[in-house]
Amino acid sequence: MYNTSSYVSQTPSLTLPRITFTDCSEPVDLVFVLDSSWSLMSEDNFAKELQFVTSVANALAEQMGQSRLSVITFSDDAKMAIPLTMYSLTSEFTKKVLDLPWIGGNTYTDKALEMMYKQFDAYQTRGRRSVGVVITDGGSTDPFRTLSVIRKIKEKGINMFAIGVGMSINEEELRMIASSPVSEHKFMVENLDGLKMLQRTLVTGICPGPTKTPICSSEPADIFFLVDASSSLLNQENFAKELQFVVRIVDNIIVGARPDDSRVGVITFSTDATLEFGLSRHTSNRAVKDAILALNFTTGDTFTHKAIDIMYDQFSKFMRRSPRVKKIGFVITDGQSTDPNSLRASIDKVKGLGIEIYAVGCCEVSGAGDFDSQELEMMASDRSKVAQVDNLDKLNEITFKLNLKTCT
Repeated sequence: MYNTSSYVSQTPSLTLPRITFTDCSEPVDLVFVLDSSWSLMSEDNFAKELQFVTSVANALAEQMGQSRLSVITFSDDAKMAIPLTMYSLTSEFTKKVLDLPWIGGNTYTDKALEMMYKQFDAYQTRGRRSVGVVITDGGSTDPFRTLSVIRKIKEKGINMFAIGVGMSINEEELRMIASSPVSEHKFMVENLDGLKMLQRTLVTGICPGPTKTPICSSEPADIFFLVDASSSLLNQENFAKELQFVVRIVDNIIVGARPDDSRVGVITFSTDATLEFGLSRHTSNRAVKDAILALNFTTGDTFTHKAIDIMYDQFSKFMRRSPRVKKIGFVITDGQSTDPNSLRASIDKVKGLGIEIYAVGCCEVSGAGDFDSQELEMMASDRSKVAQVDNLDKLNEITFKLNLKTCT
């Protein structure tokens, strides 16, 4: 198995406009604890809680790196709606959150808080902060039990934010839940629509790092990602894990339409190969990532060479000829090519254009056969540009440091 860090040389050539943001680069385990009791009155009101959660998650997505998000809902009982380990991709997390049902019942806040701190204990990882956000519109049904659980939370050093909604809230209970200083961790709004005004304040609280003004420099590259969508992946969820890996790489380049920006194209392949979008289609990181995350799982065989042929055609016609512009291809696959002889011929043509090829392989999810490591090495420009993992979840452990963007 290869799990390597690879480097492309960098010559800074562009200074971008100065931007200011709150530093949230330290990984965090963030759990939202959401009231789902009868006092919310309707599904529409519960949906406003969910929309607030997704807005906070999206605001944090660009900065939180390998952080994990979770949701617990509570009424008569507490429910682990989304565990910390389930969705690391923000788009998947958002979809799951918006699908959560309103339950109805009493307000047993203690059960949810206990579930929260036990989850933190179960998934605790060195170097991660534990943060909880409680949103409720009423006092706890069992305040004495709630107080006992709060004491345990305080002993564990979990950073707690408490948000109260409406006029029936127990403000003293909120004060007990909130971390110190309470003025920065306890918030009150008149109704659920008021949650919108708290987004920026909460994001700043979750990311307590100093405000800084980075200067980013870029080296241009034309990059194609070739993504396996064959049947051996089994389902859309596994396909999404490949897409998440691609998005992580896109986060480390600067996409744009200027001469010193990078351009990105994506090709999917199974029985056939499809040019999902070419190098000039999208001109921002956000547009590229949105397009990638919207791709659908197709199923079929693994005719990798068909995707290589499309990449060859695209580079031949549209790549920038300047020697300053890197030409890079990423092949991400979970199985051996259906036609290895054609694959070798196609790879030789692409390498003849001077394209730098990275090959990333994973297990056959379906258990249909062993992965051919030699095929990965044949595709890659050299062995340092090969990475193979035995589980799709481990794609996040692969790091190719392209050094195409540096911010100081």
